[in-house]
Amino acid sequence: MTQPLGFPPPPAQPDPVARLQAEVAKLRTLAFGGLAVGLVATALAGFALMRTPQAAVVQAVPGQSSPAQAAATASEPIGKPADAGAAPSGTIILGTPNQGHPVLDIYEDFQCPACAQVEKTFGPQVDALIASGQVEVRYHAMSFLDGMLRNDSSVRAANGGFCANEQGRFPAWHDTLFAPANRPPKEGDGWTDAQLTAFAQQSGLDVTAWSTCVASKKYAGAVSDANQLSIAAGVNATPTYKLNGTSLNLNAVAAAGGLVKFVEANR
Repeated sequence: MTQPLGFPPPPAQPDPVARLQAEVAKLRTLAFGGLAVGLVATALAGFALMRTPQAAVVQAVPGQSSPAQAAATASEPIGKPADAGAAPSGTIILGTPNQGHPVLDIYEDFQCPACAQVEKTFGPQVDALIASGQVEVRYHAMSFLDGMLRNDSSVRAANGGFCANEQGRFPAWHDTLFAPANRPPKEGDGWTDAQLTAFAQQSGLDVTAWSTCVASKKYAGAVSDANQLSIAAGVNATPTYKLNGTSLNLNAVAAAGGLVKFVEANR
């Protein structure tokens, strides 16, 4: 087993699926809404990526926010758009790129329960930023949870996202998969191919063209890059949000008036 990214070698742990499900079950007893979403982001951000030769798993760090969540506060200076660097392979770029606008990088795994909770508050705000035409938004669809949950739903969902992007419908695909009604009943269930096809229809896609694209696996390399290059860049928890290359504390952003206001304040 290789060493966890940024953490010392962990002691022997019980089954990682059971640990993740237990943590999520505890968090679901909380009242979600408003700033409480930030609590979920901070708590579940304690799942730090670690890798084995076979798969990626997640180590729980109760009560500790990850570096991705704790690196910045709302008052910490944010860099310039150029500080975000060039978008790596496997990035889905929305909004208005290459115009000197703020760059918002979002790292998610479609199966990530914390991502789904954070999406309830920040999703509409991201959509508003994209619609404004004054921000470059970069999505990095990671798939590390496949190895831990012992399925391939993250990879298939990411592949479907790239195919949706061909039709200019990635935001619709993204929002459809994170909609509460479309979440798996429990972590690890994932989605069947038939469910993903139904989501494509819900997202307003040309399902025939989308299905052909998905079956071709033409974006397999991009899907792999989105995950591996994010890990190589130091992203060790999802969701991770970065503005101009600086990781954001979502609690602080929410307390400062929300993502739209925060981005505008750092233009």
